[in-house]
Amino acid sequence: MAPLIQRLLGWAAALAAGTAAVMVWANEVSSPVQFPEDYKQGVHYATVELGNVREEIYTSREAIEAARNNQPLPEGTVILMEDYRDGKLLRYIAMEKTAGYGGTQPADLRTGDWAFQSFGPDRRIDRRENLARCMACHQPQAKNDFVFTYGRMQTLGSKRP
Repeated sequence: MAPLIQRLLGWAAALAAGTAAVMVWANEVSSPVQFPEDYKQGVHYATVELGNVREEIYTSREAIEAARNNQPLPEGTVILMEDYRDGKLLRYIAMEKTAGYGGTQPADLRTGDWAFQSFGPDRRIDRRENLARCMACHQPQAKNDFVFTYGRMQTLGSKRP
């Protein structure tokens, strides 16, 4: 009996360690981003529709002006996306340009000084979101200040994906 109990305890320990490792990996990126309650006072500059997904995207007038002038977006810029599925609000995703933030993140995940955060429909932080995935996805957009919709800011948007 003792060897069987030892094996079961070993498996339980391995499972717990694996679960902890996955949780650490998924949350290895910390974020200072808080929900921008006043985001609708900014500029709605894009609607992206792909199948049953609709994204409504907002930012500040200062960010739009910087993009129009082919400049990097200013420090403090917040971009907020309302993410709808089948017409129902699923979540919000925000990115915020915060001075020095990039230097606090692993080199292979850096997106300049952009930090990301996911919020539920209730506007509370959703800690289940893998923010490292957001950063990895935005990395190829370095020439556009890591923003997929930089070009739309320059033209104040369009409805094509």
